[in-house]
Amino acid sequence: MVLQAEEAADGHWTLRSVAIEFLSDAVHLDSASIQDGHLTASTNTGKGLFDGRLDAAAGTIDGTWVWNNRPTIVRLQRVSSEIAWHTPMNYQYHHKDITYARPSFDEPKIPFSPRLAVDYMEQGAMAWTEEHGCISCHSNGTYMMVRPLMAKDLGAPQQAMHDFWLSELKTALAADPKQRSGKSDGTEAVYLAAGLAIWDAQVLHHLSPETVQALDLMFQFQRPAGDWYIEDDFNPPLESSPYQVAAVAARAVANAPGWLAEQHGAATASHVELLKHYLRAPQKMQGDYDRTDLLWTATEYPGLLDARQKRDLVEMIFAHQQFDGGWSIRSFALPEEWGRGTRAAKLRSETEFSFPQSDGHMTGLAIIALRKAGIPSSDPRIQRGVNWLLSNQRSSGRWWTRSLIGDGWQFISYSGTAYPMLALSLCNALPKAQATLRAEH
Repeated sequence: MVLQAEEAADGHWTLRSVAIEFLSDAVHLDSASIQDGHLTASTNTGKGLFDGRLDAAAGTIDGTWVWNNRPTIVRLQRVSSEIAWHTPMNYQYHHKDITYARPSFDEPKIPFSPRLAVDYMEQGAMAWTEEHGCISCHSNGTYMMVRPLMAKDLGAPQQAMHDFWLSELKTALAADPKQRSGKSDGTEAVYLAAGLAIWDAQVLHHLSPETVQALDLMFQFQRPAGDWYIEDDFNPPLESSPYQVAAVAARAVANAPGWLAEQHGAATASHVELLKHYLRAPQKMQGDYDRTDLLWTATEYPGLLDARQKRDLVEMIFAHQQFDGGWSIRSFALPEEWGRGTRAAKLRSETEFSFPQSDGHMTGLAIIALRKAGIPSSDPRIQRGVNWLLSNQRSSGRWWTRSLIGDGWQFISYSGTAYPMLALSLCNALPKAQATLRAEH
């Protein structure tokens, strides 16, 4: 719970703003007021109530928070404006002069602006990196997987992000080798290798020694089944399925320039074969979502799937296309198939459950997989998807995608913006993007 209150010269207090956040429940503020040091707030039509007393001298507010008739003692303590500003309740990304509020369905749509989309991709990834100092699949991990693929249209990606990947690799290599086993969380090692491999392919155009080290490290975390352990696998769609993470690992292998051809007889050869077998064999998957990811991977990994298997996946993706030309992530898996299935009740309770809306994440991902599978951009179905993307960008530069996890920070809007931009690039819808970006700046 975070609030701003201001004291006037006559001693009266004015409440400026109130934010209340639960990890598991969406909170909607009904009303809040402060009179003579007495603070009250109501949320969710009275489901949540706060009653507290301000002690200006101590800089505290002591009170009781009641949720569903269950009381909890709460103490709010004065903090600096800088600390309060960094509280993530109102912001998706915030670091120094980079600020993006939480995405919202109500955010206005705008005519397509590549500048706003690129700014969001660059700044969001950097804000996450500098604020959290880790590789995350939903922000800077997606940046390194996707942004280098658009270097031709948008210019080179941020060197600072590549430098951070190298520093993370150095830290990982310095760690105790005994920790490198299938029982450890190897997801970060997978994204580390994939980011460096794709950078090599698209920016350096040759294999770097660091990528070789990263791939070797990645396979040290591989489990006997051929996949990688995920410690936090209830946050779909990314880093929520061992199968999806294995697909990312395969893209790391496939994109590293010349690396795969050199593995015949090498120590890693058995690991590579194990990975291929895992992806080909029947596995627990996030429905057709992971199958869409598999098609993207198979277009980059020679021989992973045969022509018939790819054709079946193409037909599956087109079968999910919606009447407005877009695709909805919610139609690609049953609620129980996402991650551990812990979000099933939340997904089934949504008002749009029976008629899910098209979103940026899935529309972008669908078009990427289809284009990489050889479907021409002139195909009327692809063009309908492109038109949906061009018509549904929001004023912040993002495309709206409602999170499968909860109605909080909506980090899925990052891939929900990066994927549309890559999709438009693959459809030759960004040929003048660099000139447009310079003009808009």
